Amino acid sequence: MRRSLSSLVLFLFVSVVSLQFGCTTMIDGMPPGPAHEAYQPLESAEAEAFFFQCLEKAQEQFGAPEVPVTRVLFRRSRKTEAAARYRIAENFSLTQCIDSTNGVFVVYIGEDPDGRNFYPLLAHESAHLLNARIMDWYMEGLATAFSEEMCAQHDKAWGDWGRHFRRTRKDPYGRSYRMMRDLKAAFPQAYPSIIRYTRPNGKNTDWLYIDIDRWLDTLDDDGYAEALDIIEPHLKTLQKYDRVYYTIQVPAALK
Repeated sequence: MRRSLSSLVLFLFVSVVSLQFGCTTMIDGMPPGPAHEAYQPLESAEAEAFFFQCLEKAQEQFGAPEVPVTRVLFRRSRKTEAAARYRIAENFSLTQCIDSTNGVFVVYIGEDPDGRNFYPLLAHESAHLLNARIMDWYMEGLATAFSEEMCAQHDKAWGDWGRHFRRTRKDPYGRSYRMMRDLKAAFPQAYPSIIRYTRPNGKNTDWLYIDIDRWLDTLDDDGYAEALDIIEPHLKTLQKYDRVYYTIQVPAALK
């Protein structure tokens, strides 16, 4: 999800004509230097400890990350003073691998540590370190369902996500969450392998999407039919949000 420097730039920076506000000129594009240096460091020992506990659990459930994690830089996605004049996005959450050779990642969080969704977001982003190149609605739902589990295990409130995601019919995050939560409940043994079946995303070859058909083929006939029954009700909504940055592969049997 949002995995290379070029894709991060496309995702974060809006290209429009510079505007003049009194004596302040807003600058289009990214500031000089690495993108993450335009954002404030997130300095919280408690938050980092929670994040790495979640990452450890993610590895227990799903296996080792595609890129071994050796360092994580945490950023509050709010501009630094030096970047204040640049027209760049703020208050987003994402995970980016900035050095796959040395296993260096940046995790951006869109809330302050006292925000009600801060810990849910941390847990969600920890799951993306399993394969930071996967950018689709199956992975988003997996990370959100994982976040719910981790917050429950660590006695952290799941923000306002529970109230919203369990009821919404239109929000793609809620739809993807319920879809993946139900797949895990139905197929606890097969579910973790889903992130091992991927294909390049034709919209951007830096990214991957989950090849749901290959995963479905690992199930027996009854399981295959049950999985389709779980996935199908959510596809109409998720297909509406099949955009450059997220995609959803419709199972061949449902086309």
